[in-house]
Amino acid sequence: MGKKIGIAGAGGWGITIARLLAKKKYSITLWEPVPENCRMLAGKRESTHYFPGFKIPESVAITGSLEETVEKSDFLIIVVRSSFFRETARRLKNFYQGQPVLTGTKGFEISTGKRMSEILATEIDADMPFGVLSGPTIAKEIAAGMPSAAVAASSKKSIAFVFQQILNCDTLRVYTSGDVAGVETGGAFKNVIAIGAGIIDGMELGINTKSAYLTRGLNEMIKIGCSLGGKEKTFRGLSGIGDLITTSFSGHSRNRSFGEAIIKTGKERYLKKSRMVIEGIPAAKAFHELGRELHIDLPITESLHGIIYGNRKPEGEIIKLMRRKTKEE
Repeated sequence: MGKKIGIAGAGGWGITIARLLAKKKYSITLWEPVPENCRMLAGKRESTHYFPGFKIPESVAITGSLEETVEKSDFLIIVVRSSFFRETARRLKNFYQGQPVLTGTKGFEISTGKRMSEILATEIDADMPFGVLSGPTIAKEIAAGMPSAAVAASSKKSIAFVFQQILNCDTLRVYTSGDVAGVETGGAFKNVIAIGAGIIDGMELGINTKSAYLTRGLNEMIKIGCSLGGKEKTFRGLSGIGDLITTSFSGHSRNRSFGEAIIKTGKERYLKKSRMVIEGIPAAKAFHELGRELHIDLPITESLHGIIYGNRKPEGEIIKLMRRKTKEE
């Protein structure tokens, strides 16, 4: 069967990765922490509520035990939602056996502003072999076999390389990077900007507006990302502008759809109806607070935070942004 891979998190991205790696004849163990969901996945081989239409291969072992997942695996991939990441890391510490770990979770912890790799270092071991994965990876498209590309980053070239080799296939081309901070920041920040792209779609403001907005949004990504240790080159790559474009235009993007719903149906109604996590909501708060803490001017982020968490109207925020003091690009 080749390499033994444990995947922590059986949402859309976890199922997609399991499907990709099963095709490569790896031995896959997929962990779902919610008992009800685990029983459904094991019985139907499909997440009928959250990710319908994509069957989990029979060769993939589905379990509710994180301990079993770790014990059966030579490599671990964590793809739980960002709000559940620290708890997962704490559970993992009890069984962790030194395997290389790749996190595909995009987001920052709202209470601390920490990246997922920083949480791993704090909760398990600062010297553990780990990498991060990001890029334009809408799960439904990749699960359907549509080609895309991503980047695996690690401070250790050997770890980035091994996960590149594990994941790279005919429908997912994987590059490597040493810029962990940049790859993680881009993957988290694009969710915030995508909410604004959805607002623009909902208001039917056109492509000029959206293109100008995304360009200035990328500028904010670069400012906050470089201040957090990332490299500007990274934000002009797959995990930066690549993921930003995908998330801001895709009909499958939860963050873009949430922004559109702010205009069309109201945010409360959308959130009540949605079963999926909107990572851009907590990310907006985390980056808003980081910007203030680091004294970085992030006007778009400031406006989006006010719309999401306050009662600010998108129309008023657009006028405020357009009336800012003129300056060089």
